[in-house]
Amino acid sequence: MAACAENDAEKSAEAARWVSPEALSFGVNELACRAVIALARERDESPQTVARTLLGLPAA
Repeated sequence: MAACAENDAEKSAEAARWVSPEALSFGVNELACRAVIALARERDESPQTVARTLLGLPAA
């Protein structure tokens, strides 16, 4: 995840050799969920509101 955030193709490829695609997909999903929850708490908003904002969707 860090390699992707830093746009480091070499480290991303190395990580892909160590971790199965299924595990990587689960990890990305789990990280995204935790990030939305953390931002929601920080902003004192609901996770749904934060997720919609991050995705550029209109308020529900």
